[in-house]
Amino acid sequence: MSALADAISRARPRVDLGASSPFAGLRRRHAHTVDVVAQSVAATAPAGVLLVHPAAAYARSGSFGFIDIAITIALVIGVALVIGMFARRIASTGSLYTFVARGLGTHAGLVAGTALGAGYLAVAMNTLLSGSSRVAQLVTGSPEPPPWLVCALVGGFGCVIAALVARGLRISTRILLVLESVAVLTVIGLSIAALSLTRWDLGLLVPDSADFSLDAIVTGVAFALIGFVGFESGTALGPETRRPYAAVPRAILVSVGATSLVLLVGTAAQLSIVAEQPGAPSLAAVTGLAPLIDGIVAISFLACALAMTNAATRLAFAMSREGLLPPALGRVSRRGVPAVGGVLLAAAVTAVPLLVLALGGSRQDLRIVTSPASIVGFLVAYALVCAAAPVFLARIGELTARAVVLAAVPLLGLVGVLGFYLVATMRDNPVGLLCALAGLCAIAMAGAVRVARHPHVGDRVGVHDWPVDGDCIDGATRQ
Repeated sequence: MSALADAISRARPRVDLGASSPFAGLRRRHAHTVDVVAQSVAATAPAGVLLVHPAAAYARSGSFGFIDIAITIALVIGVALVIGMFARRIASTGSLYTFVARGLGTHAGLVAGTALGAGYLAVAMNTLLSGSSRVAQLVTGSPEPPPWLVCALVGGFGCVIAALVARGLRISTRILLVLESVAVLTVIGLSIAALSLTRWDLGLLVPDSADFSLDAIVTGVAFALIGFVGFESGTALGPETRRPYAAVPRAILVSVGATSLVLLVGTAAQLSIVAEQPGAPSLAAVTGLAPLIDGIVAISFLACALAMTNAATRLAFAMSREGLLPPALGRVSRRGVPAVGGVLLAAAVTAVPLLVLALGGSRQDLRIVTSPASIVGFLVAYALVCAAAPVFLARIGELTARAVVLAAVPLLGLVGVLGFYLVATMRDNPVGLLCALAGLCAIAMAGAVRVARHPHVGDRVGVHDWPVDGDCIDGATRQ
């Protein structure tokens, strides 16, 4: 503190920190907390998930659907607190990948990075195709729009996503904020309307013991996690955020809170609808606003596709700067944006759904592989970051009993959920699960081979942002 006080009083700049960080060229310290919140909330797509998945969730767990949501929220809050342990000390576009690498080492980091990247890209593909299909349904007024129209919309929205990611962080996050705010407010209004139209009371939240099944409950929690995957994506904006060590942990918790509120209100509405009209368990059936609901789902899913592409671009940027991925993904434009990487990843996110449609497939065919890839990917990444936290804190001499408990509880929960999900998916969708696992293992092994052949790459894995001369007092005046 004495050195800091001396620097402030004398306005003396530091000259020993270096002129650049590993993320040189990236536009640093310009985004705000609201941008991180917008990125994280849009990635979870709470409005779209709530309108599409609650009936299926109820079918899995019966009256325990609300309990599933509550358990999932507790689990996600635990993971968010663990992420905060890292985010208060490290800022990196690599997000959880960097955190795991700093805690558990290079190879565990490669697994986490592969899993996280697969999760981002798989969800982006799913939501881009689903959002485009909903728009096509609205345009044609038919539940089965012509494939050529869906292809055209996928291509068009893919180009828009590429342009926004290449244009810069703040414009994409502000668009995400507007789109998801409209979607969330609308779906909360619809849920409240449904509650008012049904005979809702707190007794509906009390589960029927006849519905109890441990397998159904754990599977329901895994299903409910769909509403939260991607909540950590705002962490990847750390180097671009003002006061990242304070703003990012706070924004992640705010994002979890906002998503939790939407899902709790929506699930309560779903339970009341099922109790009132067992034959028509949906908000569309009760409110009679099916076109509006399709529009909200489309907006939410397309915003999610943009947010996931944003996060994947930052992850690829970190891996490229470390030497794991081609240099093109680590280049920045004159605006300080990883534009080339963003365009390439947006092209990949667009090309896969187009290929599936061109071969005569559908959304369901795409989800056979992408759904297990995304769920397994995110669960593995979350579990690894929980395992890495105590090791990292012990290494820097800041480990406490509280930190061990905070990391251990969600870790055990995630491992249990992952195990149940793998067993259930192997039973219901073995081909998709095996393809997803094979792809994840192949990519992780390719990274390990590159590290083995190029030891200097392994030394750089886990690189993160650090202060430079220009960040210090009077530093800008010397540039």
